[in-house]
Amino acid sequence: MRINFLNLAMQYNILPCTLISSILRNGVILLEEQIPTKSNKRNNYVPTTISKVLAVLDCFSIHQPKLTAGDIGSQLGLTTSTLYRYLSAMENEGYLERDPETGQYVIGLRVVELAGIALGHLEVRRHGQIELDALAGNLKMNANLGVLYRGDTFHLCYSVQTEVDRMYTVIGRRTPAHCTAMGKVMLAYLPRDQAHQIVKSTNFIKLSKHSVGTPEELDAALDEVTQKAYAVDRGEVRESTWCVAAPVREQGGRVVASISVSSQRELVEPRIEEIAKEVRHYANKLSLRLGFFG
Repeated sequence: MRINFLNLAMQYNILPCTLISSILRNGVILLEEQIPTKSNKRNNYVPTTISKVLAVLDCFSIHQPKLTAGDIGSQLGLTTSTLYRYLSAMENEGYLERDPETGQYVIGLRVVELAGIALGHLEVRRHGQIELDALAGNLKMNANLGVLYRGDTFHLCYSVQTEVDRMYTVIGRRTPAHCTAMGKVMLAYLPRDQAHQIVKSTNFIKLSKHSVGTPEELDAALDEVTQKAYAVDRGEVRESTWCVAAPVREQGGRVVASISVSSQRELVEPRIEEIAKEVRHYANKLSLRLGFFG
């Protein structure tokens, strides 16, 4: 089953806003470095409204896809008059849409368009959907492809075979990496001190009683990954759901992504080795598509 990103985004009003705003911010940084202030001092730069506009986009999330002006203003600490100027301009340009009955704003289709462009140029995602569909079809489980982004597992694409955890399968969803099978795979192949630094920045947040919660537990989990070449999430995000993930490598051998499957514990636990073998097979096929022949 192929998932159309644009249709999904339009249906759920859920978008990887952080990804888009991050891409735009990189451009803003270059822009600001080239615009001196009127004082013409080398180290002073003109404050730009672009950063504040991007901050408005960052207010939206999977858990808060609809916001009133008051919601946004309280998050950003902006005055009503200033905020409405931004909201009006963003609505006019298609970056936001406003429901006239509720007064709530949602992400506009212009952002959907930009997100689609960004995702369309990610080689791992283009090739990954093919392997995800095959993997999900063979195991009759939901399959995901994710990358490591600012300490989180960032979901790029997926293939759904069952309604189990359907609502938790969303493009752009971010989950603390140490709580997910995909995240543990990607952390395991980083220098260990770097992996610790990434997880430490989250204060070892626990999403369930089974989540990794200490540096010692993290080391044990990552050692298991490097020994077996796959990772298992044993109810670490949702207690009823287990996941199995394997690494995806690029041409030089670096782990750049991970593929996983997820289902109910009773369907995964008795078949972990069999499932892991299948997940590794399709992760290796995707690695081959990316030029890794090791």
